[in-house]
Amino acid sequence: MKRYILTTLFALVLFAGSAFATGHIPQNDGKSEAEMYIKKVAKIKSGEIDYAYISSSMFRQMFNMLGADGELNDIPLQLTSIRSMRQFTANGPEGYALLLKAMNPFLQEEESVMGMKLMALNREDGMMTAIYGDSNSTLVINDEGDELSVVFIAGLSYDSFKALGENGIEIGL
Repeated sequence: MKRYILTTLFALVLFAGSAFATGHIPQNDGKSEAEMYIKKVAKIKSGEIDYAYISSSMFRQMFNMLGADGELNDIPLQLTSIRSMRQFTANGPEGYALLLKAMNPFLQEEESVMGMKLMALNREDGMMTAIYGDSNSTLVINDEGDELSVVFIAGLSYDSFKALGENGIEIGL
């Protein structure tokens, strides 16, 4: 019995040691494929792409400030689930081309991309808006032909996003 336990421990040590040696340590941080992709998009270096990131702690601080001023006493439950928000806006032709290329998988009008479903698509007067969502995130893309903006909200499902809009609450989109 001791030999069996020692053999099992030895195998575990070898497996863990090889993981550390190769630098590959399996992690499950709860981030979806789309969220990981958007994190990569955030690494694009261009002076023609404005990028903003708001973390969950920043959201909490904003809500606390609003609540302290009496402006917002009932923070909708949907907003408390937000983990982060990333916003990209192209402000020149080079930035537009780079952001358009990065968002290309979501602009092909596919029903599902990286686990997110196409929830709404609108083409009107040379402008296109695509909204993708799942149970954990919402992605909104607005392409006006020469101006492109992308907002990814982690922790806010499409249903919650839609409910906020129906209640007249806009979160800067």
